[in-house]
Amino acid sequence: MDLIIGNYYDNIKCESFKDPETGRIRVRPLPNQGLPTKIVIECKEKTRNAHPIGTKFRTENVKVCQKTTGRIYLRAKDQMIYKL
Repeated sequence: MDLIIGNYYDNIKCESFKDPETGRIRVRPLPNQGLPTKIVIECKEKTRNAHPIGTKFRTENVKVCQKTTGRIYLRAKDQMIYKL
């Protein structure tokens, strides 16, 4: 799937997981929403770390962004996710 920088996706369900590369708790989209499940969603670290790994969340919307180093990621609106 080709993600276009600047596009928004609404009401995304996601889950926390432990990133094997960094050892940090990250958030990724759940399957069957039209988004790759290997992309990370940028959100508040405090919220990610306040719940066990595997916790399900939702976002109001996410924006497709790209780091200067070239990595594409999703950014939650106001970096907020909400526990389901």
